[in-house]
Amino acid sequence: MKALVFDISLTVKEIPCPQPRNHEVLIKILFSAICNTDLEIIKGYMGFKGVPGHEFVGEVMTRSSYLFGKKVVGEINCSCGECYLCQTGRKTHCPNRTVLGIQDHQGVFAEYIVLPEENLKIIPDNIPLTSAVFTEPLAAAIEIFEQIQIKPSQNVYIFGAGKLGLLISQLFRLNGCLYTTFDTNEVKVKKALETGINASLLSSLGESDKAEVCVDCTGNLSGINLALSHLYPRGKLILKTTVAKSEKIDLNQIVINEFEIIGSRCGLFEPALSLLSQGLVNPQPLITAIFSFNEILKAFETAEKPGSLKVLIQH
Repeated sequence: MKALVFDISLTVKEIPCPQPRNHEVLIKILFSAICNTDLEIIKGYMGFKGVPGHEFVGEVMTRSSYLFGKKVVGEINCSCGECYLCQTGRKTHCPNRTVLGIQDHQGVFAEYIVLPEENLKIIPDNIPLTSAVFTEPLAAAIEIFEQIQIKPSQNVYIFGAGKLGLLISQLFRLNGCLYTTFDTNEVKVKKALETGINASLLSSLGESDKAEVCVDCTGNLSGINLALSHLYPRGKLILKTTVAKSEKIDLNQIVINEFEIIGSRCGLFEPALSLLSQGLVNPQPLITAIFSFNEILKAFETAEKPGSLKVLIQH
């Protein structure tokens, strides 16, 4: 089968089709999407080599599965189910896990993948496939509200008006918070405003302006220090950025200001699909372009441009 393979550089080549093992099914990829994590992988993040990609919509091809012929999305963490963390409800942190297109598991920039059957969720009929492909990042955005209580009376600063930042912004809008989404890119701020998001250029934020909750989804090294500088004492910082290189931070300010810092990663697919099905979150304006799989290298070039949001691949 054809696949996009990363090993120092990205190339399209023929590789063997994956074979399902116990409790796994074969999935034909219909749509995939380029995430900022994919862009960081080709810069060295996680030391990954192989087929990247983890956001997808597919069709189950294994005839013996009850999901045969169904259109599905899939949770990206493949856990052992037996360790202490799995047994205590923390499967996404299983030390024995593989992660689709990120750690020891072939990703979705290919014709086929395999995943455990239990990882798959059926897409409701009323969700377009080009919206369903946003399920994984939307679930990651929802995870914020699973981790902490955010009162509608609290003000919130969201740093980064990229694809994840705008999904997060839509959720805070639903929550009723007084929120503002900031970015340095005028194109992204304009797009956010067009979709009804309260957004501003970062240059409009004064040095003394602060919030009770700050979310870093800038996708760059400086995001954490930027967010910390605009956080009230005893405020909460939500970290969504993962980058190939790390940034130094002054730990003293965390102690002195009693900041609460929460790392936030993967989330539940069911509420994400519910929001999409009800039309409460609309990801369609976030689509910058759709490329065929034969143009996937061009798709990555587009995704790396400063004003780009979500780039989709039609397989």
